[in-house]
Amino acid sequence: MLQRLSTTLCFFLLFGTALAQETEVIKNNPNYEFQSEKQQQTQKTTSQKNIVPYQGYWSFGGNLGLSFWNGGTDILLAPKAYYHVSPMFLTGFGITYIYSSAEDDFAKYSQNSFGGSVMGAFRPIPYLQLSAEYEGLQTNGNSSFKFSGDRDNNNYSYWNNAIYLGASFVSRNVSFGIRYDVLYDSTRSVYSSAWSPVIGFYF
Repeated sequence: MLQRLSTTLCFFLLFGTALAQETEVIKNNPNYEFQSEKQQQTQKTTSQKNIVPYQGYWSFGGNLGLSFWNGGTDILLAPKAYYHVSPMFLTGFGITYIYSSAEDDFAKYSQNSFGGSVMGAFRPIPYLQLSAEYEGLQTNGNSSFKFSGDRDNNNYSYWNNAIYLGASFVSRNVSFGIRYDVLYDSTRSVYSSAWSPVIGFYF
């Protein structure tokens, strides 16, 4: 009788201990998942990662140029606004003003060009930017020759279209590279070549 009672008591004691071990949870820490006693040494916390969606934003920059050469002056003002659609894509628009003049012993000229541009750019890797840009410029100017009896000025006015394909290296807020005008016309473009360097700033 005593032996049976001892056996029964031991059985319930062992069963209760095992049950307690299998249902044990660590209190006051909701980040812990249920683990058995054998698994507590490898217990891990559960966490939920908060994925923040990309927020598009505006930045501003553009190009600025000033040069003096052997009786000539060139001024370039081209502010631009960029909208960063994603880490890899951005688009933008800008306005352009170019003043150019020159004078020597035989002739002189001066011209003003103004217009606007729209562009899109793709960054396959953070430091490389591939771009396409359309620019339209209205050019007004006059030129004259300094010969005896020649007092007539040659006034001109025309519109010129340009499409630039470019590649630039990007380092933080600065980009520099080269672009090519696929519509280049040497008789109408304000630039001396279809190839031109490009430097951009983003703020």
